[in-house]
Amino acid sequence: MIRLKAAVRALRNRWFLSLLLLIQFTYGLSTVTSSGNIFYNFYYLLHDSLLDLDSTYLVVPGKNFGIAESERSKYDKEQIEALYRKLDQSPDVLAYGTYYESIVLLDDQSSLIDTRLLEGMSKRNSGLDDPYIQSIVIDKNYYSLMDLRLGEGQGLLPQDFERTGQQQVNVLVGSYFKKYYKIGDLINDQYRINGFLPDRYIVNNNTTNVYLNLDKAMLIPMPIDQYSEFDYMYSRLFLGTVLKLREDANLDQLIEILRLPNSKIDISLHSLEEDVRTNIRSSIYAQIPQLILAGCFILFSVISIALATIISILIRKREFGIKLAVGESVRGIWGQIVLENTIIALVGTGLSLFYFVLKFQRLLQRSSQYDMASVLSFRFNAPIFLLIFIVLMIIIVISSFVIYPFIRKQEIKSLIGGME
Repeated sequence: MIRLKAAVRALRNRWFLSLLLLIQFTYGLSTVTSSGNIFYNFYYLLHDSLLDLDSTYLVVPGKNFGIAESERSKYDKEQIEALYRKLDQSPDVLAYGTYYESIVLLDDQSSLIDTRLLEGMSKRNSGLDDPYIQSIVIDKNYYSLMDLRLGEGQGLLPQDFERTGQQQVNVLVGSYFKKYYKIGDLINDQYRINGFLPDRYIVNNNTTNVYLNLDKAMLIPMPIDQYSEFDYMYSRLFLGTVLKLREDANLDQLIEILRLPNSKIDISLHSLEEDVRTNIRSSIYAQIPQLILAGCFILFSVISIALATIISILIRKREFGIKLAVGESVRGIWGQIVLENTIIALVGTGLSLFYFVLKFQRLLQRSSQYDMASVLSFRFNAPIFLLIFIVLMIIIVISSFVIYPFIRKQEIKSLIGGME
């Protein structure tokens, strides 16, 4: 406590140098935080997909997909079923499934739903005033393709895929809901929680490179009446078909299988891994200047702290000389200096986080509300705080070892003769 009070008093006495260091930490660490978010997103997209990146391919319609409505009358349910039977017989296809996006409106008048959950699921500027859960409705094949390993719960059952759309059904929800529900609880008196999803992401739109984080999402088994209804089948073919393929699969042949007879709609098969890597590559070049700035900040912070410390020692020669004369060790003096620099670094870190939140308030809010996985998702989470802590420790440790030889060289008689 005595050392802490002495450190605060010393910082107050050298307030101008302390202020300059605080400004540097505020802007520098905010740059590190924003770059850390981007590079964390790169890692997350490459390693935390619920679907295997290497083998997963998405059916993506071409730019002329607008003619799909006019072509719909040319086909029927049997032709689409025949198409999927060909996929079953193809040696290149290990598994496939279909899905579509949906939303589950939460009953905000129900006393059974926690008001904090309603607030957390409200998405401003989404066009909907009511809170809702972003959901993906999956068929039985897609559920098998996922090969889910749940930490809690039994998962979806075969009979869940045999129900009609209005019946109660087992669903899987993200970890966010653990605060409000347990296994077996009902949402809206219809969706029974039968498992909690891992904190990963999933494809929720074959035509975009933005994906859905599962922590606030819901997976719903597809009702049998929707699975076998032609209009649903037709739209899922182009917008919601996912395939798991062998490494050397013949993509051209598979595209021909997926194209309906005499269809004018262009389709292609996109590798999920390549889509993710393309998304990352398009952003990583823009981050190089930020990365250089972050590196320069670490370098300049070490130099600035070392210079400020040396100037402080020269100003306070008499103080340190008297301390050494009465028995204080060189390491004790060094420890005092390190404590002072650590206080500046911690206060600067707090200011930098405040500045980061202020600067990226809208991005943070959108990322929190919509919970999408992309290279531009900004958030505060454990990995980001860990990165900031590591950078802070690097700066403090390096600067501390830089100034130690200078402190050790000081002699009592030269210090005593200095000015306070």
